[in-house]
Amino acid sequence: MHRHGLPSTITVDIRDSQKVLLPGPPTPASRNSNVPNFSRILTIHAKGSDPTIKRRKKPEQAVMRNPSRLSTVKRWDAQSHKSADWDGLRRDQELWQQDGDCLVHLYGQGKSKRGASFKTSYALVEAMAGPSFLNRYMALDSNSCNESLDGTTSSTSSTHAEYELFIPAPDDALREEAYRWHIATRNFFAYIANKPLVGSKLGKTLIDLLERMELFCSDKTSNLQDFLSYAREQGYLKFINRPDYALAFLNFAEKFRLKDLWIDAFAHCVGMNDQLDLSTDFSDVSKTTKALITRSYLEMDLHLGRVSKALRNFLEDELAPTHLGLPAPARNHLDRFRSFLHSFYVNKFGYWPPETGHVMDKGLLRSMHQEFQMLYNYLVDGESSPSRLLTGGICVVQNVDAFNSRHRYEPLPHSCPLLPDYHSLEYRTSSQKGLRSLRLTSKSSKADQSVSARAALSAATNKIPSSSALVRNYIYFESELTFRPEEKLSIGDARKVRWLAIYTILQMLTNAIRAPKEVRDADAVPYHLCLLTTGMPPWTDDMKTPTALSSQATPTKTEAEASDEPAFTIVPDCEDNDYFS
Repeated sequence: MHRHGLPSTITVDIRDSQKVLLPGPPTPASRNSNVPNFSRILTIHAKGSDPTIKRRKKPEQAVMRNPSRLSTVKRWDAQSHKSADWDGLRRDQELWQQDGDCLVHLYGQGKSKRGASFKTSYALVEAMAGPSFLNRYMALDSNSCNESLDGTTSSTSSTHAEYELFIPAPDDALREEAYRWHIATRNFFAYIANKPLVGSKLGKTLIDLLERMELFCSDKTSNLQDFLSYAREQGYLKFINRPDYALAFLNFAEKFRLKDLWIDAFAHCVGMNDQLDLSTDFSDVSKTTKALITRSYLEMDLHLGRVSKALRNFLEDELAPTHLGLPAPARNHLDRFRSFLHSFYVNKFGYWPPETGHVMDKGLLRSMHQEFQMLYNYLVDGESSPSRLLTGGICVVQNVDAFNSRHRYEPLPHSCPLLPDYHSLEYRTSSQKGLRSLRLTSKSSKADQSVSARAALSAATNKIPSSSALVRNYIYFESELTFRPEEKLSIGDARKVRWLAIYTILQMLTNAIRAPKEVRDADAVPYHLCLLTTGMPPWTDDMKTPTALSSQATPTKTEAEASDEPAFTIVPDCEDNDYFS
């Protein structure tokens, strides 16, 4: 034996003058030596052969199965919310219409013994694809349709049809390229038959399909609209809790520069940020878009954290004296109204504030928004406008505008509440020093005064269905105030104070649950979407999204431009006795 454990002689068997067989694995005794452990017989070219010459079979003869085992082809069924492995290119039963009259072959006419891969309706293909497609791929004559290269009849000649199409891959395509070509062809017929798509990645599959539609139906101008209609009907445009679909259309929209579709998919990607890396389509997202997703998620998280913190104590810091100028009696009433709100939510949930981390759950925010929206509708003065402002007492408009400017919020439709037409004798004071106001000592007079005040407050409301528990409790709270009027605060100014709290809380809730206008069905989304889209998407030459994508969405939240006007100055109203004169 040789010192390396190999036989001293090597028998070379050159039976076909083209290869030499090297020895197999070494004997067990030699496994500790330095000789490599060949795991199988290796083939090398014998002298005289040219190793640089690679004989490649024609693509259509070896690409009916996936040549790449690294990327599994899946069937993307959006209706059942499932994806399953797929390998049915040789004969796709889903695209095999038993009563169809048109066979589709994935090779050139007369180039293979294989039969057709799909069977469909010729009239449907003609209507969906158009005459240019049929003229390009229709069989030259019916007699040669079922014959192979050597003139013999194909084993599948029994699958006779009146029409046959032959759609080969490009001649210069490599195996994987040819396979991807055939997958796109298959998906083109899935689009025609309104069936689910197949592919290793949904984003690339969508892009390949639209490009194939542009190639096969080049004489049509509605390919994009037709594609989006198909995607909507199949359910691929339903992004809620589907990171694969959101990422796929994010890549698709960025490829074809569709702004509205991109923002819709982008918003869902931000909302599902913690699930994106589990999707195979995430690796295809551009670095710029990944950075935008991360930035938007962090900005949204910070914004929601501030909103949640403010709502826990019903904007105690936001309506503090540094931001809201109120006299002492009005501020005491504001604290009293906060206590009412706190008691209401303690009775509703059993505790308050909620223990949901630093960001409140979107369902809770939406529930609170609905309640405060109804309370706003109950009290709002629908005819109030900048030209018709409230006069006297606490300035509502000034404080509301200051709040909106500070947070860059778009103002609500109306800024002022309805006010009661009532002036109590209890608060009428003399202008002379040392004289106190005239007080009604009679119990019956006080009762009459309370009834009149309650009637005035009730009259200064909008008639809406009292289905909201918060509205019902507010009505009771407001009526109770007439029995225990607060010192030096009229019922009109008391309503203004409550209105300031209601308006500002509603604004924060609105901007916490509001999604970009491009997001479809935003109310059904369980995760947060309150992101800003200023400066997006990441390209300049925008293409408008087709009208097929127009959707019913919530109003947009835009980031206001920084104003050059001087900031609002809130000066507390006079707190001396003349204020009530």
